[in-house]
Amino acid sequence: MIVFWIVAAVLTAAAVALVLRPLLKPPVEETGPAIYARRVYADQVAEIDRDLERGVLTAAEAKAARAEVGRRLLATAREEEKGGAKATLAASPKAAMALTILVPAAALLFYLPLGRPDLPAQPLSARQDIPQVPENVVAAAASLARKLEQNPDDLQGWSLLGATYAAMGRHQEAADAFRRASALSQGDPELTGSFAEQLTMAGGGIVSPEARKVFEAVIATDPGNFRARYYLAVARQQAGDVKGAIDGWAALLADSPADAPWVDHLRRRIYDSAVLIGIDPVRATPQPRPPALAQAEPGAQAGPRATPQSESAPQAGAPALTPEQMQAVQQMSPEDRQQMIRGMVDGLAQRLEANPGDVDGWLRLARARQVLGENAAAAEALKRALEALPADSPRRAGIEEQLKALGG
Repeated sequence: MIVFWIVAAVLTAAAVALVLRPLLKPPVEETGPAIYARRVYADQVAEIDRDLERGVLTAAEAKAARAEVGRRLLATAREEEKGGAKATLAASPKAAMALTILVPAAALLFYLPLGRPDLPAQPLSARQDIPQVPENVVAAAASLARKLEQNPDDLQGWSLLGATYAAMGRHQEAADAFRRASALSQGDPELTGSFAEQLTMAGGGIVSPEARKVFEAVIATDPGNFRARYYLAVARQQAGDVKGAIDGWAALLADSPADAPWVDHLRRRIYDSAVLIGIDPVRATPQPRPPALAQAEPGAQAGPRATPQSESAPQAGAPALTPEQMQAVQQMSPEDRQQMIRGMVDGLAQRLEANPGDVDGWLRLARARQVLGENAAAAEALKRALEALPADSPRRAGIEEQLKALGG
């Protein structure tokens, strides 16, 4: 925010300087064709008077010459009137001082009630049709951030703050929080992957060189990490290696169970990319492994955090709380804990109403409702997930099993 005020002060000073310049500039001597002509005619009249004194001209000739010069002078004056007179502005230190004070004061007067310099920067596409974040979520996140300023070594607190900012769509702040959590965890692949993912989301879905290095570090410690493998393939595509991206997604699809939440998205990415470079999308798309009720990431920790928030995937599906984050929530005061959990769940539900086709989001909401003991609401979320799925989707069987377990 300090940077914002510095930039605002510089821009205000520049605007005031443009206004003050003509006020402080000394008056300039008038110039132009008309002024020059008047001086010439005045010299001619003086020359006529000298000729008259020397006897070169008679009195009648001098009178006629003066009349001719006068006629020309009047003609010049008329031409000047047609062209319009140029006004000159005299220096005014008092007016300059008044404007120096009034311009910044007026700007602050209008900005302070309306401006929000604390909000993160967002591209235009990210500002459209985004539901308002519930005030209790904003307040809970701010409260947690203040506590972390007093206790900066709280690993679970930074993890929870990162997940909260991610749910709010504040990806840069989420990346900063996950960066701290990753450092405190000494490179935990899940927290490190969350940092790189939020860094990518903050960049509009572009896998930056920094994010790519972080994903490569995740793969070095956890070779089967789904999220890192997915985004590294995205990075290849963005670098122009579309075939390499297809190979990466195809290998990932072959390692995934058929009812995994990311299978349909992988198939779409492979199909679109294959068509783009003119290869057979059917041959490029392998079959996944047999379905599994537990939608866990192959070779990685199970849970919703294994699913990437790709640049083309719906953003309504904010991550549910992980067991580590739930532990951090338990350490909060009862009021803050209830406010945080309820706010995140309500915020997710609100986003899903605006994007009802997000199957993964409904599944995350169902898990969150179960954590809160709201089985009826969890069953309703599972039903909404089924409504959003195609009738022939292999994922329906697993969701229907979960619905039966809830008595739905």
